[in-house]
Amino acid sequence: AREHGLSHLVLEQEADLGGTIFHYPRRKLVLVQAVDVPILGKLREGEYAKEDLLAILQDLCRRGSLQVRFGERVQGLERSGGVFSVRSTSGVTLARHVILAMGRRGTPRKLGVPGEELPKVMYQLADAESYQQQRILIVGGGDSAVEAALGLAGQRGNRVTLSYRREKLVRIKQKNEKRIATMFATRRIEGAFNTDVQEIGSASIRLKTPDGTRELENDYVFVFAGGEPPFELL
Repeated sequence: AREHGLSHLVLEQEADLGGTIFHYPRRKLVLVQAVDVPILGKLREGEYAKEDLLAILQDLCRRGSLQVRFGERVQGLERSGGVFSVRSTSGVTLARHVILAMGRRGTPRKLGVPGEELPKVMYQLADAESYQQQRILIVGGGDSAVEAALGLAGQRGNRVTLSYRREKLVRIKQKNEKRIATMFATRRIEGAFNTDVQEIGSASIRLKTPDGTRELENDYVFVFAGGEPPFELL
């Protein structure tokens, strides 16, 4: 739109650029395709560290004078007489055309249990090195949960437990599967399979297990239960 001289506005619900990449752990490598980016040209590398790719996006916004409103969640839109009224958290914006490019991550899926509103409960891990000498519960069984558990277990003094509702991990990358298996075998990470979080307290959590309720001392909970796609809006 900018190259063609069109007025434009991007509404972004996150606090910064990057979408899903914005929530990746520090220095995580991101695979990209050989794409020709307007204004900037081709991305020449096949792999970038998270921070490097975000810097490229920020440079694109500066050089292209792109209009982006951050922290702006779209709540609905209507068309009347060829004009769209886009309703968002700050009001209504009028547009001739609307492009929905929201991805699949959506809003983090909550567990729906007592105590989930506590500040110790997180839905992404930005920097594992910020957590040391902590008792940590990871909830989830996908690559994001496994990578968070591996990163946190590698920090000094952390006690990490991975809670997953199934009896084993499925559909994770082979590299992650091998690494987490080693951590389970050496007891660097405890695998709590066939469990569900029942309640989160300020200094402990309760897990529902096949044998009853189990209580663990706890400082932080990281939930990687996927996202709620914007089906209602779509």
